Formats: sequence, structure tokens, C-alpha cells
Amino acid sequence: MKKLKKLFVIACLGGVGYLLAKLLKTDAAQEKLFEVMGEDTYLAVLDKVRLLGDLLMWPIDFVRALLP
Repeated sequence: MKKLKKLFVIACLGGVGYLLAKLLKTDAAQEKLFEVMGEDTYLAVLDKVRLLGDLLMWPIDFVRALLP
């Protein structure tokens, strides 16, 4: 029962993270963040997020490259 509860919490957090990422990809949200954070901070955070995405996706990309 504990494992099921843990899996449910992880799935909920993943869903919320996915929806938040979708929201932040909209042009209006990006403009507001740009205005609030300033250009340098916004671009630095954007680079770090892209790097994190690349680091998380490299095993999947590696396996895809090996498949015919």
C-alpha cells in the first residue's frame, strides 16, 4: 500500500510539473518572466533549464542512436 501511495504522489508531482512546463512555454508567460527577472537572469535560467533537459534526455537519445 505504501508503494502505491508513493507512486501516486510521484505521478501527481510529475503531472503538475508537466503542466507548469507547458504554461511557462507560452509566449505571455515568457514575456512576464522576462520583465520580472530581467534579461541576464532570465537567459541564465533558460540556459540552465535547457542544460538540465539535455542531461535528463541523454540516455534516451543514446539508445535511439543505437537502434536501427
